[in-house]
Amino acid sequence: MYNDLIDQISKYMGEGEEFAVAQVIWREAPSSGKPGDKAIILKDGTMIGWIGGGCVKGIAVKEAQEAIRENKSRLVRIDPDEGNSEDSSHKIYRMTCHSGGTMELFIEPITPNPQLIIVGKSNIARALSKLAIATNLRVHVLSNDVNKGMFPGVKNIYDRVDFSKINIDKNTFIVVATQGEDDEESIRKALETSCNYVGFISSLRKSVKIKEYLLQTELSANRINELKTPVGMDINAKLPEEIAISILAEIVQFFRGPNRKLDQESDTAINDDTYINPVCRVAVSKKDAKHVLEYGAHTVYFCCDGCKVSFDAEPEKYIEVLEN
Repeated sequence: MYNDLIDQISKYMGEGEEFAVAQVIWREAPSSGKPGDKAIILKDGTMIGWIGGGCVKGIAVKEAQEAIRENKSRLVRIDPDEGNSEDSSHKIYRMTCHSGGTMELFIEPITPNPQLIIVGKSNIARALSKLAIATNLRVHVLSNDVNKGMFPGVKNIYDRVDFSKINIDKNTFIVVATQGEDDEESIRKALETSCNYVGFISSLRKSVKIKEYLLQTELSANRINELKTPVGMDINAKLPEEIAISILAEIVQFFRGPNRKLDQESDTAINDDTYINPVCRVAVSKKDAKHVLEYGAHTVYFCCDGCKVSFDAEPEKYIEVLEN
């Protein structure tokens, strides 16, 4: 199981997928999860591995999605003698499963390294690819008439400027380093993507000319103003390697910065299979629900026996939760 999880972690990191790892670090019997049990939890709530069932699973999914969104680890305690609350070190939930037991989870979000798409085959493009590989970025190169010998170590090389084969995620950075070879067309195509960071290597004079051209296209003025040109931090760089350093420094600053622009799609959007249990108020998978019942106009899904017993005792109380 451990090796399988390692393989899955490598797979999702290679694909640029954000996820969280949840691990049981302490338990008091009879909870089903035991110290060392761990699982991968994806942004959509899919869980791979085992840390426990019932309300534990729902709580772990909820907290993992929040950890991914906030990019912040957390300790979670699930205890039958506690109510839902939070202290300086823990998020605390009441254990509603009849099996009982107490458990603590450590949930850590995993953010893959940035993805860098280099457009062009100039000397600066080549220098940038070498430094990007050295810093473990996921590197792609797009350029007409390019060959692999120009970019040693780069696995993903495309001989045309076509972004359709690349998954543009919120951690993607595009740098146009064409330097006179189809500059306008390459920049236009880059700005037509959903990428939050598009940079163009140019002089100040060239950047003005490029924006004048872009204003004649169908791109919005707001999108054109997002183009970073000249790209890179001002370190008085002259040589290709120095310019590459200035660009990577700006990418790191953007990637690590607290105010970086995120994609508009919610990272923790609830999918069609996910249902918020009205008793414990955490997510439960409809297809994996422990109990399902019809009450009036509502189909109610429960993660464990305890939640269903609580609902049966005061159904109107929890139906009011659903309706509000």
